Amino acid sequence: MLHVSGTGTRPAPESRLDSVDRLSVENLWTPRWCARCGANGGRGYPPRQWSAPMWCYLTNLRISLTKIAVALFGTRSHYAPPHVAHGAKVRVLRGVNKCPPREAMSDAVLRRVLRKKPRDTRSGEPWVRGNAAAMRQLSLTAALLAVALVLRVEPARADLDWHALGEEAATLLSDLIRVDTTNPPGGETAAANLLARKFRAEGIETEVMESAPGRGNLYARLPGQGGARPLILLSHLDVVPADPRDWRIAPFGGIRERGHIYGRGALDAKGLSVIQAMAVIALKRSHRPPGRDVIVLATADEETGGAAGAGWLVHHRRELLGNAEYLLTEGDHIHLRGGRKIVQVSVAEKTPCWVKLVAHGESGHGSTPPRFTAVTRLIRALNKIRRYRTPISLVPAVESYFAAFAPLEKEPLRGALTHLHDALEEPQFLADFTRNPRQNALIRDTITPTVLQGSSKTNVIPAEASAQLDCRLLPGEDPAAFIAQLRSVIGDDAVAVETLLSFPASSSDPSSPLITAVRQLAAADLGGAPVVPSVIPGFTDSHYFREQGVASYGFIPFVLTEEEEKTVHGSNERVSIQNLENGVRRLVMLLHTLPSAAPR
Repeated sequence: MLHVSGTGTRPAPESRLDSVDRLSVENLWTPRWCARCGANGGRGYPPRQWSAPMWCYLTNLRISLTKIAVALFGTRSHYAPPHVAHGAKVRVLRGVNKCPPREAMSDAVLRRVLRKKPRDTRSGEPWVRGNAAAMRQLSLTAALLAVALVLRVEPARADLDWHALGEEAATLLSDLIRVDTTNPPGGETAAANLLARKFRAEGIETEVMESAPGRGNLYARLPGQGGARPLILLSHLDVVPADPRDWRIAPFGGIRERGHIYGRGALDAKGLSVIQAMAVIALKRSHRPPGRDVIVLATADEETGGAAGAGWLVHHRRELLGNAEYLLTEGDHIHLRGGRKIVQVSVAEKTPCWVKLVAHGESGHGSTPPRFTAVTRLIRALNKIRRYRTPISLVPAVESYFAAFAPLEKEPLRGALTHLHDALEEPQFLADFTRNPRQNALIRDTITPTVLQGSSKTNVIPAEASAQLDCRLLPGEDPAAFIAQLRSVIGDDAVAVETLLSFPASSSDPSSPLITAVRQLAAADLGGAPVVPSVIPGFTDSHYFREQGVASYGFIPFVLTEEEEKTVHGSNERVSIQNLENGVRRLVMLLHTLPSAAPR
C-alpha cells in the first residue's frame, strides 16, 4: 500500500474519497487521461514495447480502479501506480490499512503523473513488466470491482463485534419476554420503556406514547446522511396468550437453553423488535450512518388489529412518520427447505374480515327445550358454513409466487406450478394441492370459527348464542360482497351477521429498489439464495402505512425451519441466538445497501 507525501506538510492519512459519483464503468474502458497528459503528442513515457495510447489506457484503468476501491472499500488497491507528482516522495507501507490522502488522488496530481516516467520504488524497474501480465492483473481487478459496483452491497464494518451484538440482543430479548404483554389486555408500556432506556443509553432520539393507559408505543429515530426519504422498521410488542401447561419451558421466562431464547414473542414479534433496535444501535456505534433516516416503531395491539398501536400512530402522530418511503416489518423470512435457503419477502397480504354470528331464540330451563334455540340455530348456521366451499381464485401475485418455486421442484410438479391456473382445473391435482393448509389459503377465501359463546350455566337455555369467524379474503375481494354471500349461505334471518374488523387489501411493488437490495443481500450473505416476493395468508400492521403511501414489505432476516415456524402462536416458541446475531448483521447490511437517494 502506498502513502504519498510531498516535500511540505504531510497530509492526514485518514482522508478518503467520499463517493464514486463521477466515476462510471465507462471510465474504466476509456483512456480518459490521454488528452490531459498529452501522451499521444509524445510527452508521455510508456515502456518501449507499448504504444502511447496503450500506456495511457492502462494507467487510466489502474487509477480509476484505485479510486473506486478507495470509495467502495475504504482502502487502497495494491494495483495503484507507484508514481507521484513532481517533488513528492514515495513511501511503501506494508500491512498498514490506511486510506490515501485526498491530495494524492486529486486530478491536479494525476494530470502530472504521466509526465514522469513511472518506476517501481522497490526495484527501479517499470511497474508493468509486460503487456500480458499487466492485462491479466488489471482484468481480474476490474472484474472484481465491477461486481462490487453492480451489487453495491456494502460490507458490514469489521470493527463491529457481531458475536457480542448477538449476545447483547439475546439478553435484551430475554428481558423483553419477561414483560408479559399478552393481548388482551396488552400492557405494552413497560416493554416500550425497556427499549426506550436502551436507545437513550446510546444517545438515540426516542419517545414512548400511550394510546390508552398501559398501551405504549415506542418511536426512535436515527438520522441518516443521504437525501433519500426515511425507512421505517416496524414491529409490535403485544403477544397472543400462552398456556403454561402446553409449554415445556415457562412462556414468559425468557429462558436461554441450547443456543435458543424461549418465550412467547421470541419470533412474533419481540425478536424482531430486538434485532431492529440492535441494528440501529450498531449503526450509531459504528459512526457510519445510513443513507437515510431510520425510524423505529415498536407498537401495541397488533394481535387484535392494531387500532391502539400502528393505527393510533398513523391517525394521531402522523408527523412522526414524515415522508417515509419504505417500511420493513414482519410477514415473511428466510425459509430452509431441504437444506436450501429461500428468501421470501411479503408484498401483499390477505385481508381480514372478522365476523360475529349472533343467533337468537327462546330462553328457558334446560329440562324443557323448545324446538329451536339460539344454540341450535347457531350450530345449524355453522354446519352450513362448514359445508360451503369458497371458490378458487388465483390472483396474479399468488400465481407468480408459485411460479418462482417451480424451478426448485421436479416434474411433474414443476410444470404444474409453472402453469398453475391450468393445473388447478384438474380435480386430483386440486385435491392434492389444497391438502396443504397454506397452499389452500392462498387460492381461496377462508372461514374459520374460533370463539363460541352461549349459556353461562348447564341448565339454562340462553336467549342468545354467538360465534366469531376469522375470515381472510384474497387481494381484490370485496368484504361487503363476501358478507352478503355469507348471509346467503346461512339463510336464516334469526342469525345476525356483524362485521368486527375489515379493511381493503393492499400490496407493494415487487420490483422496487428495496426488493433489489434484498436480492443483493441474498447474493452477498446467503449464497445467492433465490428471493421470492410472497403473499401471506395472515395480515400485519403494514396496511396502515400502505394506505399512507409507504411501500411496505414483510421480511425478518431469520433462517427458520418448518419446525421453528410452527411455534409462532404455538407452544415452545423460540429463536436461536445465531439468528439474532445474523439478523442484526443482515439488517445493517441491508440498510447500507439500500440506495441513499432516489434515481434521477
